[in-house]
Amino acid sequence: MYERILIPVDNSRHSKAAVTWGVRLARSFGSSITGLHVFAARLHDDRFKQMEVTLPERYQEEKTLSHQRLVHKD
Repeated sequence: MYERILIPVDNSRHSKAAVTWGVRLARSFGSSITGLHVFAARLHDDRFKQMEVTLPERYQEEKTLSHQRLVHKD
């Protein structure tokens, strides 16, 4: 009946339940599963800045950090 099942997740208890049910459906119909997690990166800008200090030393050079910030800006 269902060849493919898309299961969006957001790390909430509701998405954990969706995964459980999605896996059950997939098993019963022989379907494939695709997981999807989408987030708004701009909401996490401050958090990413806080995480920079935890990066391995070789990634903490300003040139490397600047490049990574630029790459992830979009």
